[in-house]
Order: sequence, then C-alpha cells, then structure tokens
Amino acid sequence: MDNLIQINNNNFINFNSNKYNTVKLTDVLKNIFQNNKGNTITEETLLSLYYIFDQSIIASLEILDKELIRKYKFLPSERSFYVIEGRKGSKHMCLIDGDYCSCPSFNFVVLLKSESVYATEIMSNVKIEEFDDSEYQNKVKEIEEASLKTPTHRKGKN
Repeated sequence: MDNLIQINNNNFINFNSNKYNTVKLTDVLKNIFQNNKGNTITEETLLSLYYIFDQSIIASLEILDKELIRKYKFLPSERSFYVIEGRKGSKHMCLIDGDYCSCPSFNFVVLLKSESVYATEIMSNVKIEEFDDSEYQNKVKEIEEASLKTPTHRKGKN
C-alpha cells in the first residue's frame, strides 16, 4: 500500500516513486485519464491533484489552458521533447522521461531546494509538431537560445 494514492472513493493509483518518494505527474495523469472517458477531469479529481501537487497543478492547468506547450517529434527516430512558452516569450525544454525542465522555477524549486515535485508541465492535449531527424540539433539550439537566462548568464558576469 506504500505506492498507492487514493484519487477518489473507488480508485487508487499505483505510482512509481524514487528514493525521495516523489510522485511522477505523468503516472498519475495516465491513470486518471485511463479511468475517465473523454479526458475530462472531475472536481473530485482536481481536488485530489491539488492535494498531491499543491499550487503547481494550477500552473500546469494554466499552461494547458493557454496552449503554451508543444511537442516536437522527430522522424523516423521518434525522438521527442516538449517546449513550454514562458513569460516574455522565453521557451523552455521539457524532458518528460528525464524529469527535467530548463525553466528557472524547476531549477530553483526542484533541483536546488528539493521542495516540490515536478508538476508544472502536464502532457495532455499537446499540439505535436513533427520534424525530420536532421533538424533535431538545430531545434535544441533554437530552444536553448530562446530560454530565459539567469543573471549569472548575462554578458560580463562570471
């Protein structure tokens, strides 16, 4: 029972956890959407997600609502990554399988302070853009150049 979270009165989710007992949002969402028709989220489910992920679920839903996320898929290799449009037009690369995002809040809250699970970038109803494999490196470089830089990355700073 250690790896179970109750989502509603009838459903439990078996999640994968690491040594820090963090919950992967993708595991929770896959289970929710497998059990709900039409990819809808009930009020009860939203309350459960809020209980698990706190304020980060609100930011995640806002990203979806504003359609600020794209999936870049490269063919024929099937490699992919997600790009989230941040404030002021900045773009951040999100690696779902690697549990990583290049955004400043992920770096500060998750990596430096270890206070939050990674929940901002929900991956449902994402627009997919397909590219040839030969464009992979160029797209990665393009996203890195558009990323918001921290003050330590400004010219003249070490």
